[in-house]
Amino acid sequence: MSAKKAILIVDDEFIILESLKIQLERIIDKEIILEVAYSGEEANAIIDELYSNEINLLLVISDYNLDDCKGTDVLSYCNQKFSGSKKIILSGQLDNENITHFKETIGLHDLFFKPWGFDELRKSIGKIPELFN
Repeated sequence: MSAKKAILIVDDEFIILESLKIQLERIIDKEIILEVAYSGEEANAIIDELYSNEINLLLVISDYNLDDCKGTDVLSYCNQKFSGSKKIILSGQLDNENITHFKETIGLHDLFFKPWGFDELRKSIGKIPELFN
């Protein structure tokens, strides 16, 4: 039996979480657990739970502006437990300087500006072979 794998989606908007979840379900391996969090605090708790249950967190997609913190704070916390996980930021407000900084400090896999397109998501996710059989 192979190790369990998970993806975490973090956004304080329900419609964003549901949209991403539906889109991801269409393209990833059906065995991968999809977790959702509405805040940074909830995301960090899920990261801790996955870590303690030895579930490999392959990907975190987080909004940049959460109600209780910046999405990059969540991604930095994730790096402490799952340094090999891929990280994607959702935003409409980042500039090139911040993007470069996040790529260097937290190993940002990709950035999607809201609203993103399904083809854009599929192309980016396609570069993470662990998400497929």
